[in-house]
Amino acid sequence: MVSASQSTNPLGAQVILDGGVPRTFTAKAREVISGGVLVNTSGATGDVGSQVSSYKTSDIQVVGAQDAKLFNGIALNNAGSNELVTVATKGAYLMRCGGIVSGGALVGHNASGNVLNILNAGSVPTTTVPNTIVGRAITTAASGTNNFALVQINA
Repeated sequence: MVSASQSTNPLGAQVILDGGVPRTFTAKAREVISGGVLVNTSGATGDVGSQVSSYKTSDIQVVGAQDAKLFNGIALNNAGSNELVTVATKGAYLMRCGGIVSGGALVGHNASGNVLNILNAGSVPTTTVPNTIVGRAITTAASGTNNFALVQINA
């Protein structure tokens, strides 16, 4: 179950811009998911086959993104475990800041549903996987429970 501290916005997903065509997919929630929670796909290998005719919505399963290296989108609705949830992969959303967010900067998430600037700390070994880029900040904000930024996600 995703805790209240994981919701990027306590009011749920607050879309500001969706590019004119919502970019979403429907998935099966593997746990309770609240609208506005950042999610990543999760499941067994072989979830899909080679034919479109064998594909079903429940082939894609999602959980709350609790690893900063994993991100597939933002949940648009509340869903109980094993219920369907719509996930947006593009659009501009109001997101809680878990670190400094600078307008124009690439942002990631902190594994608690909050966004922050992605910083390059210098030389990164080739064996190190950097945190996943969630999108790009449109507005600037400081870190804090009640500080939000407008972020264009691009999963």
